[in-house]
Amino acid sequence: MIRLTFIFALLLFSAFSCSKEEESTAPVNPLEEIPAYVSRVNAPATATVGVFTPIEVYFVVNDGCGYFGSFETEGTGTEQTIKVYAKYRPNICTQALVTLKQTYEFKPVVAGTYTLRFYQEPEKYITKTIVVSNSN
Repeated sequence: MIRLTFIFALLLFSAFSCSKEEESTAPVNPLEEIPAYVSRVNAPATATVGVFTPIEVYFVVNDGCGYFGSFETEGTGTEQTIKVYAKYRPNICTQALVTLKQTYEFKPVVAGTYTLRFYQEPEKYITKTIVVSNSN
């Protein structure tokens, strides 16, 4: 009788311990919410109004699964702050800091001296100054 009670309790425990429902929400990677560290910027000294000017931006991702996500630009007029956001694939990755390059397309709308600040970390920026002239 004790065996039968034990077997019955074991069956009840195993029947109610497993859930048939799967979680529908994917885990959020907290690294996607903070800007990537910009290590270097190659920008020309001059540009022309209305013409796209490529600026090479080098940034660091935290592992081998990191890749470029987006640029975020704040500010108006001739002073702008640019942040790079990386994304991460949900795979098993190398645990190495990797430097990637992405081209930022700068298109000035008026002539003048532009100050572009590329975010590195809180209170630290790489600043580039570009003199923009009208096309001749």
